[in-house]
Amino acid sequence: MGMLILVALIVGGIIWWLNSNQAASRNERTYLKARGYDPVEAPEVRSATRQEARLMDLLNSLDDVTPYSRERAAEELSLLCESGGRDGRMFAPLVAALDDRNSSVRGAAAMALGNLGDVRAASHLERVVSSDASSHARNQARQALQKLGVVPATEALNPTDADLPGQEG
Repeated sequence: MGMLILVALIVGGIIWWLNSNQAASRNERTYLKARGYDPVEAPEVRSATRQEARLMDLLNSLDDVTPYSRERAAEELSLLCESGGRDGRMFAPLVAALDDRNSSVRGAAAMALGNLGDVRAASHLERVVSSDASSHARNQARQALQKLGVVPATEALNPTDADLPGQEG
């Protein structure tokens, strides 16, 4: 009898684990799918009208209620930029997302700005590097600045010991 209970618990645990293999709950997945996100499937090639609608949905999602949705929108915009879909309308919403209360959203927005390739973002990214409380957001902003070809002012003012004259390593 004890062995039967143990087997039932193990089978139940495996079924539970398989059903909860994603971080988002079923309600969150349904909500995100309704907004046009499908975290499991890669986005397919769409027509120009559909691409335009997708861009506007992503930009609107940067102001969404859930941090996961805002972060996902910034990540999708970043991927869109990497695949050659850069659009000047992305700049202002992504800069605004650098002030989000969630550090993951700020980090994703920083990476999206780096992939956008607009050098106007440099001053905003330097602000994140120098004053953001989250090390994750600071690191993402630093990487974005490197993609833009800009050395953060904090690193230019604080050379490493290896860079100092007269010291050999």
